[in-house]
Amino acid sequence: MPEWVQKGGELMTEKVRFELGEKKYVCISVRNTCKKPFDVTSAKYVLANGDQKEASGECEISKRSDQETILSALIQPMIKGATYTLEYTYEIPPEILMHEVRVCVS
Repeated sequence: MPEWVQKGGELMTEKVRFELGEKKYVCISVRNTCKKPFDVTSAKYVLANGDQKEASGECEISKRSDQETILSALIQPMIKGATYTLEYTYEIPPEILMHEVRVCVS
């Protein structure tokens, strides 16, 4: 079951929790607050523990409608007790946008 964070509207959560050993999707919903169509042309993620990058890659991009796109990152944090930063960087031409989610591992 993916963990969800919503961007461009009400935030459902800015922090997700993992048990050590879990590998799952963390998803954000990108919405246009002006109710206009848009396209996310590329998206990537970086999972970091402080300054130490643990994982990175391309996000899955799923367009739900002209006004909403889901970005999904499949991650598996490896340090128990750590709080990670999951940083999404995505492009909606001509803009490049970023969003961070905290990932806590128990």
